[in-house]
Amino acid sequence: MKGELRKREILECAKRLFSKKGYYKTHIEDVLREAEIGKGTFYQYFKNKEDLFISLLVKFLDEWEEAVLATTTNLVEKDLGMYYRTLIRRSLIFFKENEDLCNIYLRVGPGTDDIFEPYIEKFEEKMLQYVKSDLSRGVAAGTVRKDIDIEFMANILLGAFLRIDYYYFALKKKKKKARDIDAMTDQFYAFIRDGILKETKT
Repeated sequence: MKGELRKREILECAKRLFSKKGYYKTHIEDVLREAEIGKGTFYQYFKNKEDLFISLLVKFLDEWEEAVLATTTNLVEKDLGMYYRTLIRRSLIFFKENEDLCNIYLRVGPGTDDIFEPYIEKFEEKMLQYVKSDLSRGVAAGTVRKDIDIEFMANILLGAFLRIDYYYFALKKKKKKARDIDAMTDQFYAFIRDGILKETKT
C-alpha cells in the first residue's frame, strides 16, 4: 500500500505539471521537485517521462469508466431516459472535477501525437462503443428511432460532448463563469431527446 500511495502521489504531481507546462516543457527534474523524491524513487515506478505520461492517460480512461459506469449500471434496463441523463451528468462531473486530466487529454495530449495517438484512439473508441451500445438498447426498447444510423449518430453525440468538455473545462475554464452541471445536462439531454428519442417528454 505504501508503494501504491507513493506512485499515486507522483502521478498527482505529474498531472499538475503536465497540465500547466505541457509535455515537452515538463522534465523529470520538475516532477522530482514537485513530489519531493529522488531519482531512485521515481525509477522504481516509471521507466521515463513517456511512461509517466502514458500512465496518466491510462488513469484518465480507467477513472472515467469507473466513475460513470458505477452510477449507471442499474439504470440501463429500468429507465433508458434516466440512464442517458445520468450518464451525461456523471461524465460532465468527471471532466469538471478532473480539470488537469481533462486539460492533458484535450489540450496537452494532441500536441504529442507520436505518444498520445494510440491512447486517444483507445479512449475515444471505448466511449464510442458505449454510446453505440446505448443507442442500440434504445432502438431495441422502442425509445430510440429505428431510422437512425447508430454509428453516425454516436459519433455526433461523442464529438459534441467532447467539444463541450474542451470548451468549458479546459479552454475557457479561467475565463468563463462556472457552468451549472444540471443545466448543461438538461440541455444536452434535450438535444438527444428531441433528435433521436421517440418520447418528447422528460
